[in-house]
Amino acid sequence: MTSWERSRFIPWTRLNEVSVPEYEHAKEQVYRSLNRDAIKEKESVSLNGTTDTKNRTNTFDAKVQTGVKTSSRNSVEYSTPDLVRSLAFGASIGSITGAVFGFMDGMRSAGESKILKNASNMAKGKFLMQGTTRAGATFGLFFSGFHGLKYGIRVAADPGVIWEMVGAGVLSLGALTIKPAMRVNIPYAGMLIGMDAFSYYMRVT
Repeated sequence: MTSWERSRFIPWTRLNEVSVPEYEHAKEQVYRSLNRDAIKEKESVSLNGTTDTKNRTNTFDAKVQTGVKTSSRNSVEYSTPDLVRSLAFGASIGSITGAVFGFMDGMRSAGESKILKNASNMAKGKFLMQGTTRAGATFGLFFSGFHGLKYGIRVAADPGVIWEMVGAGVLSLGALTIKPAMRVNIPYAGMLIGMDAFSYYMRVT
């Protein structure tokens, strides 16, 4: 590149530096100075770009890690002991409550039935025992399934206690409608779910 060609790249603000008797030497110094400034500026831009990229990458990683931690914190991990406890709790409460319901229904049926009125006390006791045992087993199985479904919904989606009760209640009550003979237990089953909801309400308030 000739001196004339180089002079074309000198900005007007620096022309006074080459307006000297030794203009060729001065022009060369200005040109080299411009070259150094350009190299420094390029290095500065490259360094800033690398820093910004690193910062964006670190910020993204931090957000991802935070999201993962938040997701892990909000999710419920499956635990067999917890599932067994839920099933056992539902079975115990359901069987006790069902036995009470069965005994009450048995007493009412015994009072309304003409055959049982004339039956012996042993026959009446056997009838009451059968009704109580059958109702206890039925509602124990029902309420155990209800709590098992609640736990399954919590592990799968964790939508909150209210939605867990709604989902588990719909599924468990729907299971009772499959057999016509079990549909008579739906009111008592609804009472059990209502008692569970009321118990939760009392705990949180």
